[in-house]
Amino acid sequence: MLDAGIKAMGGLEALQAVRDLRRVGTGTGYNQGQSLRPDAPLTTRAMEVTSVQDFARGRSSTEVTNVPTGGIMNKTRAVLSGDSGFGYNLVMKVVTPSVPGAIAGAKAALRRDPAALLLTARARGETLRSLGDETSDGKRQRVVTFADSDGTQIGLYFDADTGLLTRFDTLGDNAVLGDAVTENILSDYRDVAVGSARVRLPARVVTKVAGDVTQDLKFTVIEANTGAKDDAFAAPTDAQTVPPAPTGAVTVTKLGERAYLVAGGSHNSLAVVFGDHVVVVEAPLNEERSLAVMAKIAETVPGKPIKYVVPTHYHFDHSGGLRTYIAQGVTIVTTPGNKAFVERLAAAPHTIRPDSLSRAPRKPVIETFTGKRVFSDGTGTLEVIDIGPSPHVTEAVIAYLPKEKAVFVADLFTIPVQGPFPPVNPALVHFGDKLKTLAVDTIVPAHGRIGTMGDLKAALAVPAP
Repeated sequence: MLDAGIKAMGGLEALQAVRDLRRVGTGTGYNQGQSLRPDAPLTTRAMEVTSVQDFARGRSSTEVTNVPTGGIMNKTRAVLSGDSGFGYNLVMKVVTPSVPGAIAGAKAALRRDPAALLLTARARGETLRSLGDETSDGKRQRVVTFADSDGTQIGLYFDADTGLLTRFDTLGDNAVLGDAVTENILSDYRDVAVGSARVRLPARVVTKVAGDVTQDLKFTVIEANTGAKDDAFAAPTDAQTVPPAPTGAVTVTKLGERAYLVAGGSHNSLAVVFGDHVVVVEAPLNEERSLAVMAKIAETVPGKPIKYVVPTHYHFDHSGGLRTYIAQGVTIVTTPGNKAFVERLAAAPHTIRPDSLSRAPRKPVIETFTGKRVFSDGTGTLEVIDIGPSPHVTEAVIAYLPKEKAVFVADLFTIPVQGPFPPVNPALVHFGDKLKTLAVDTIVPAHGRIGTMGDLKAALAVPAP
């Protein structure tokens, strides 16, 4: 079955002769887990993609221009070069070296490129298994699975009539969605010259995650063996290099008499201490992150359990750690439009990588508020305020500490640890307007460093491209 698929794409020798590929295309990105509302159709962004895959030397360079509907254009380049890599923001002219996880992901993407995938499977022939036939869109598919070198099981679906690979998929754990299948649907095959031979490669690639289309790309240019020049994989000499967010244990920074910033890595949380309990604002990323935050809070204020957790908004990177709090009986305090989302998150099956909630299931305790919710013990106050609808998300919560004159904010304003502020965007302008009604000296972001109103003024002054 695999040999037939290789033959349909031009044959073994022709595929092995593809040393590099250059592709240019356009398409649509669908903002799964990053749209305005959790229960609405996904918002989209127009995409332009130029990529070079250098299979012979283990390198890749992918430049993407994203233009969200009504938003600000963003242009980035992701580069893999052997065992290192970097990301480059072409608008801000900032280079960020890749962390090990990103390098491993880029290497996997190179092995699983449609031009290389069947060769990768052939090299892993001892792991091949036939799953028989299935019918999709009225056509019979022959299904094979194999284990990639990193252990990932990859399903290959071949058209029974043509032998062409029509789809490949993987199954993995998603902190919010649970067990989630990622599908890559291949179509519009075209002939591409490789010397005197030709290979057939897909000109359209549609990606789905848990059944939702997340990307639809159509390539107008596919060229093989044009010569992958070294400058395509080199960082621009005029760019500022900014290190990635540090990984490892979380740290705490005292913000006042009762408030702490719990930081570490790419995302921060806020812990506010009351007489007999703690309120946490933001449960980002995943279980590992939540457990680390919980442990640091217990170490900092022993004997005071976490009673409430408040997500600032539903976006997946900011809600992926909620299941851990649910497992420990912590009450989720959120806005009405997120209640059903939290219930789905709590019910999602996690059998591939069981977490604490899947090992001891329980229903979430959810309290909703509209406008503002005040936590107080008579000596101190925390206000969580929905300042939405924001251009970033319809229900957007900030946390305000009146006594400390501090506000915690996620995504609407990011303060880089190093490097320049990004160009101003509508969500930042909206946040700045809302802050005019509050007495604020200190701004505590979910991404980046603690700042001031002066930082906000400076960020608002950066012109849009």
